[in-house]
Amino acid sequence: MSHKFSIKILIYFLLLLCGLWISYFLNVTQDEERILSQTKSNLEKLKGYVQAEFSRYQAIQSQLSQSPLVKLGLQPKSDDNDNELDRYLQDIQISSGASDIYLLDLSGTVIASSNWDKLHSYKGSNFAFRPYFYQTIKGDANVSFALGLRSKTRGFYFANPVYEDSLLLGVVVMKVNASKFESDKAQLDTGTNSHFLIADSNNIVLASNVEQWRLGTLLALSSTQREQITVARQFENEPLKPIGWRELSDNRAWSVTHQGEVLVQQQVLLPQYTLYLLYEVAAIKSAQWGRLGITALILIIIFAVAEYTLSNLTGYRQLLYSQRTLEAEVAYRRQELEHAQDALIRAAKLATIGQLSASINHEINQPLSAMSAYVASAKRLAQKGEVQPVVENMVLIQSLITRVHKIVAQLKSFSQHHDNKMLTTSLKHSVDNALVIVGPELKRTGVEVQCEGLACNIWVDPFKFEQVLVNIISNACQALTEQHQKRIKICAQAHESKVQLSIIDNGEGIKQHALSTIFEPFFTTKSGNGLGLGLSISKQIIESFQGQLSAHNHPQGGAEFLISLYMKNPQHD
Repeated sequence: MSHKFSIKILIYFLLLLCGLWISYFLNVTQDEERILSQTKSNLEKLKGYVQAEFSRYQAIQSQLSQSPLVKLGLQPKSDDNDNELDRYLQDIQISSGASDIYLLDLSGTVIASSNWDKLHSYKGSNFAFRPYFYQTIKGDANVSFALGLRSKTRGFYFANPVYEDSLLLGVVVMKVNASKFESDKAQLDTGTNSHFLIADSNNIVLASNVEQWRLGTLLALSSTQREQITVARQFENEPLKPIGWRELSDNRAWSVTHQGEVLVQQQVLLPQYTLYLLYEVAAIKSAQWGRLGITALILIIIFAVAEYTLSNLTGYRQLLYSQRTLEAEVAYRRQELEHAQDALIRAAKLATIGQLSASINHEINQPLSAMSAYVASAKRLAQKGEVQPVVENMVLIQSLITRVHKIVAQLKSFSQHHDNKMLTTSLKHSVDNALVIVGPELKRTGVEVQCEGLACNIWVDPFKFEQVLVNIISNACQALTEQHQKRIKICAQAHESKVQLSIIDNGEGIKQHALSTIFEPFFTTKSGNGLGLGLSISKQIIESFQGQLSAHNHPQGGAEFLISLYMKNPQHD
């Protein structure tokens, strides 16, 4: 190997290292800026969620402080106690998701508690030393944090004064475990490499998804701070040691726990609390290896082309031209890749929007058909001078319009997660509502509907369940087009804690090959119309009720759809 060739290899190697370093630096800087922006957005979502939860508990506390039963419990009375107030607080505690709710008199003694029937009941305990008591006793609502004296669990305490005709009677307190916010954080999709913490004015970490940080401090506590904390018995005997956090700049810190730097975004949650969201820089750096490999390959290609050009061409202009051509090609390919990525993102968005649009059209088609029929009927009745039936039709049209508005509002946010508004409702009432919507189509096609055994209750979201019924009954009606005698039978049977609802038509039934795919999205047997979303959406709705929806051919002919539902909340069984 000649000396000249060795120098050339060394130069190329140094150029390769410089190129990789520059690429690494630029990519890391760009990714950090993107992550900081994304973290800021996620922090807004996280803050909005925590504040919404705080507001919910504060609203519950405000209502509790106005409760006549709570005020009566603070009035002088005899020793007779039927625990009515205790049970009331216990009901509120269970329904709100709080850990404990208790009522203190002006001396700080607990006179009623949601855990009255537990061995560790707070009744008779005195919490006058707690900041939430002696601050609230001054007349204003208070939110504070402390470690439970008996349970040793971390919690936020929401305290409200109780007044009777401007006279302060006592304080009602609700404790919410900090672990609630730590577990719910995972539902907000803030990223696998992100971490959050809530710190107080003393920089003590009150809550975090990183267990090692809980009840640690961002900065070392002064002797004065420790003395104040000890007097308030806020953290009992917890050591409150620093978590190994060192601030490097406004949005960057060093974390011993993660043995590296983290990007930091923070916002004030309440005057006394600050919310932090962090992202590990190590995750950003580790993501660069793939890019470095591609960059190295591109640089090697460039170097190889340059060497080939230098070896075979004599002329600086030709070399420069080739180099510029290759650079332009690389830039063009990179731009094409970026455009392709943008196109994929847009295609995914359009597909989602298209599915939602088809769903909206599918779900409101039946109410619109019913409204059209009622309008036509109202016109004929008006021509005859029959005012009362016209008014009745207008009332029905108004109710259907309201229903369409509700459907549109519900499906408008279909892509978002919404909790079911579950309650115990009458099966007959839901079926009747569904039959009102599909009534015009049933009359037009001459379909007879028979109902049996519907006098029972079911545990559903009534509005969503009626959508399922409308879809299945409408499909059954369309399946009877070729039949001379058209019947749909709707019957229900109760078995222990469940109700099985059958919707049977006397049509030709479901094709054997379609039975296994009838509930799949975009599967349809309707030629020329229908996107095949109705039954797929119906199955999702029924399963959200912890129920089941299935279909098969009835032994006596026709198709049968079976819906299995709970009669009451299964979690309370």
